[in-house]
Formats: sequence, C-alpha cells, structure tokens
Amino acid sequence: MTDGRPAPAGERAERLVHDRLRAALPPEYRLFANVRWLLREHGHLREGEADIIVANPELGFLVVEVKAGEIRRDADGWWAGGQRLPRSPFEQAQDSRYSLVRKLRELPAWPAGLDPVAGHAVALPDVDLDSAGARLGLLDPDVDPALVLDQPKLLEEAAADVHAWVDGALRAWAGRASTDPPGSAGVAILEDLMTEPVELRSLLRNEIAAGAREVAYLTTGQRGLLHRLRWQRRAEIVGGAGTGKTMLAAEKATRLAREGFRTLLVCFNSPLARMLTEETAEAARSTGFLDVSTFHQLCEDLAGDADTLPPKPDPAPASWFSHALPRALDEAIDELGPRYHAIVVDEGQDFEADWLVSLEALLFEPKDDVLYVFHDPAQAIYRDDAVRDLRLPRFDLDQNCRNPQPIHELVAQFADAELASLALREDGRPPELIEAETEAETLESLRVLLHRLRAPDGEGVAPWDIAVLTGTSLEHSAVWRRRQFGNEVLWNGQVDETGHPLGLAAADVPPQPTDVVLCDSIRRFKGLERPVIVLVELAPNERLERLLYIGASRARQHLVVIAPRAVLEVVRGRGQDSAATVSAAGDGGPLLGR
Repeated sequence: MTDGRPAPAGERAERLVHDRLRAALPPEYRLFANVRWLLREHGHLREGEADIIVANPELGFLVVEVKAGEIRRDADGWWAGGQRLPRSPFEQAQDSRYSLVRKLRELPAWPAGLDPVAGHAVALPDVDLDSAGARLGLLDPDVDPALVLDQPKLLEEAAADVHAWVDGALRAWAGRASTDPPGSAGVAILEDLMTEPVELRSLLRNEIAAGAREVAYLTTGQRGLLHRLRWQRRAEIVGGAGTGKTMLAAEKATRLAREGFRTLLVCFNSPLARMLTEETAEAARSTGFLDVSTFHQLCEDLAGDADTLPPKPDPAPASWFSHALPRALDEAIDELGPRYHAIVVDEGQDFEADWLVSLEALLFEPKDDVLYVFHDPAQAIYRDDAVRDLRLPRFDLDQNCRNPQPIHELVAQFADAELASLALREDGRPPELIEAETEAETLESLRVLLHRLRAPDGEGVAPWDIAVLTGTSLEHSAVWRRRQFGNEVLWNGQVDETGHPLGLAAADVPPQPTDVVLCDSIRRFKGLERPVIVLVELAPNERLERLLYIGASRARQHLVVIAPRAVLEVVRGRGQDSAATVSAAGDGGPLLGR
C-alpha cells in the first residue's frame, strides 16, 4: 500500500494465490483476479464476484474462492482468520460459479446452447489439509480435498503441483455434467467481460491525418473509474471540459448493451446524439439492446407510439420543448410501461430535474436498475444543473486529455473551482486572438483566416477538421448568412438557409460533405470537438465566460478567437498574455506550423 502499511491478510492471500497460479500455468491459461459483474436475476439486479477465475479453451472455467488465515467450523458457523464467515467458502465458490455461468449465458455474444465446463474450488494458502487428518470430512460433507489448494501446493517449488491441481479440478468438473469446453471464442468473451481496456477510440472519425483515427489512451484515473463503475449501479460522473465524459458514457453504454442490458444512451443536443449514434452503431446493431436519442426525440418517439403526442405547433414555441413534450413522455410511460434495464445520460447538466425523474420511470426498477449521469456544472447554459438532486454516488474526473496545455489554461480560468483538472498534453501553441470590432471586420477576418488555414501553400488543414462556432444562434448569425468566404463554404445539415432548425432526428441529418466547413452555435456543439475551433460573434455580457469555457474547450489542437477588444481582454485578463493577437485583417504569421 502507498502509505507503507501492510495490505490486509485477505488481499495478500489473493495476491499470493494469483502469483503462484500465474507462475505455474502456461500462457493458454487466462487468469482474472478480483472481478465483479452485474447480473439480472428474477427481474432484479444482483452482484456477482470471484477472487480468481482460471480459463482454458479446452478445459473450461474454474472459479477459485480464497480464504486467509486458519479455517475452522464450530456450532456458530465457519471462521477464517478469526473472522466469522456468512457461509462456507465452498458455498461462496459455488454461488460465484453459478452466477458467472448465468452472466455468460445472458451476454448477446455468447453462443446459443453452449453450456461451458465450469467448476469451483477453494484456495487456503495458510493451512495444510493434512492437519485435519481423519476429521477433514467433518468440516463439510461437500469438502473434496481434490478441490482445495492448500499451503503445501502453493510453495514456490511446487509449481508442477499447482498445474496438476488446476487440470485435475477442471477435469473433475467436466465429468460431472453434460458440458462442453468454451473454446477460444468463449474465453475471449469472458476476457471482454472481465478485463479493462487500456485505450478508448476517439469519438471523432475524422482526424487531422486524413481519415485516420487517433487512439485516446485512458488515464489511470479513467481506467480506475471504469473498473469501479463495472459493479456500480447508480452514479453521477462529474468532470470539466476535456476530461473524457462523453467517451466514457459511450463506452459504458456499449458495455452494458453487450452484457445483455436493454440500454438507453440519451443526451440533449442533436449533433451530440448523432455522434454517439455513430460511435455505438456496431454495439447497437450486434446486440439489439442499445438505443441512442436526444431527450426530446425520445419524448416524440414514445409519445407517438402511445398516441399521447399532441399536434406540434409551427413554429414550435419554447413551451413545446420544456412542457408539452416532457408531459407527453410521462403519459406515454403510464401507457407503455418501463422498457430499459440501464440508462446512461451524457451532458446531464442540460436536463431539467423533472426530465431526469421521467427517465428513471423508464427503468423496470427505477431505484434499483442502472443509472449513470455524466455532467459538467460549468456547462449548464440552458438551466441550473439538477443532477445532484438525484443523490447518486459521485465520481470525479480530473485529467484533461483533450486540450493542449495553452488551451487548457485558457479554459481552466472559466471553470468552476470544483472542476479543476490537470492537462495531460504539454504540447500546443498559444490560442490566436484576432481583434474585430464590427460585423464587417469579423467577416473579413474569418475570410482571411479560412484561406490561410485551407490553402495548400498555407496550412493545408482539411475542411472537416475545422469548426466555426458562433456565440449566437445561426438564425441571428451574420457569419451564417454570409456562408461563402472566398472558396470556403460553411455548412450545417440541421438548419435551413435562414439558420432555422429543420427538426431532423439525429439519424436523419446528412453527413458533412468533404468540401465544406461546419458552422454551428457554441451551445449546440457541446460534447463535440474538432482539431481547429474558430470562435466568432461573442459579446461582453453575462454569458461570455460560460460560452468561452464551452467553445474554447472544443479545440483539440488549436483555437482561434475573432472578437472585439473587450472580449479579448476577458480572454487575456487572467494569465493569457502569451496568446497571439493580430489585426482585424487577420494577416498574422502561420497558424499551425509544420
């Protein structure tokens, strides 16, 4: 342990047994230590766990229960190391084995009809079975000495005994029932269930290296969080911009679906829902257990199924989204009943408190089934963050794995104090600040910038690697009205020429053409990212710092802000003196030096 104190006896015993097994067994034997899983049983969730699982494609699975200290049984029950046990080690091992097999069978990927060889055994590293002599059978009628790994077998020089014991135990179980070896495919499925990934794919399909995908390596904290969430039924996950919330939400929803849970992955913004749909498409297709939707699209879909959807006004007022659709969802739930075993909410700070309650009602067991809410209180621009009203166990993310150090420093000054994070990337150049006081200067600066970014003799950045984000809505944006900037064209498949939303479901939005640059509002781009972000049409008002926090944090490689001096002073006012400032004409030096 890090504080110098010795590890608990149980932990030391499990580590000893695992190390001895690993040293004694060939590579084709897979070992999994201290693992847990969630299992649905008779309509309720229960936890399964095992100290050690040994897996061999040709021999089967062996669940090993480890108990430290001296073992005895008296009139009061079983004891291990002076601690009373709730039941015998052999019963615990048996329950773990049954639970594991049930979990494997409920996985969508598990081969239909495969009943794998699976057994259980007990490891007692601090006792010698011979010490019980003829009274060994008095411990428990079900005690089989061949299924007990005791101290003499665990000596370092007894590796051959350990190997023989494992094979003997597996063969003994194979002969007790009509079962089959799991094969390589079965072991691979177990490995997917039990092990943590060391990396997650980036959520962006288009990377700076034309069409290639980056690998976003998980930090130690993120790996640990995923491990804890494996058996955590309900949680709020809090993190500042760039800490990987959306990546983790998508991964967690994918895992739940692959484990056989009927899962809903829900967010607020349609662009984010489209991205999440693309990223989880394979799991949704292969399992049939994963739905991805915005909250309001979910309201429309379920209310349509239940015939509780009122006629939609044209144009739809704000009350349509804040009251009419949520009310129609509640009525639909009353009519249709629950339909999910797990719900994962991304960007939860955008949800009304009542909406979160409605989502819980979609669970078969509202207070028992799986609910995860990922949120960032500093990005709550639509309404106050109500996630904490759910009183879920809290887990924090505190490492920024998206933004380079200079962008992180700019973003961090506008974050809430409780969301402080550490930038893992030390690379990157300072953000570029371009002063433009008037609408005309803003449009001209953007034209010059886009030409410099895109020109082959300039920076040569691909159009899909750039996003122009406005601090206003597209309906009120002069940048969107202009759209044509020399050879560069701005595009958004979710609005018409006036910037009015088309009301398309995420799956119906056309893909971005390869010769245009995305333009959207900062609000609608929450949860997304691009290598190069250009912020425009920002005003010095009470919303400025929140919009800067959200917009600037979308940049994965470089950030440009085109704005009046008063806005740039806010950006530079807290330690951003290194940020470059050029004239309104935007004729500064190279932006993304090669």
